[in-house]
Amino acid sequence: MPPVTESGGRASWRPAYLLVLLAIAAAGCGGVTPHPRFTPHEKRSAGEVVEELGSRRRAFLSADSNRLMRVVDGYLGVPYKWGGTTRSGMDCSAMTRAIVRETYGLELPRTSGQMYKLGTPVRRGSGLRPGDLVFFRIDTSGPGVSHVGIYVGDGRFAHASSSRGGVIDELAQPYFKTRYVGGRRILPQ
Repeated sequence: MPPVTESGGRASWRPAYLLVLLAIAAAGCGGVTPHPRFTPHEKRSAGEVVEELGSRRRAFLSADSNRLMRVVDGYLGVPYKWGGTTRSGMDCSAMTRAIVRETYGLELPRTSGQMYKLGTPVRRGSGLRPGDLVFFRIDTSGPGVSHVGIYVGDGRFAHASSSRGGVIDELAQPYFKTRYVGGRRILPQ
């Protein structure tokens, strides 16, 4: 029998119950999860699309650095454009987001500040692995994290430089070394 309110009417427990269930479900979705998005550069058959998505899933589970480098190569030379999200011009977060999506099938948030809240912290140097995100604070961009790239191994990271577009640079370069904020691991340990 449904509960009765103080005024004698029947209480509506269903909406509250559904809200609790939705809150519980949403709490479990707070991390980065694989996202089956596919944006081909040329037309492909359904079987080829399925194979591509499977390849991204395998790369995600194994942190495949060979696939990462193949994808990064496709973004080298893409012009920098603040707020840009296409190959005709991208900013650092859009380029990192596109590389991660195309390599691992993960959908990241839009800004470097939002990305910095994901995953687990990683120590600089030997702690970084290909696929980790690396973050910087550029003085002219205000407080907090303002630049992001993706670590590709051997002390190097790919990013969208405001003066050179899509490039690979050394983390040890004085410019980046002094502005480094931290790394975040978004792939499985």
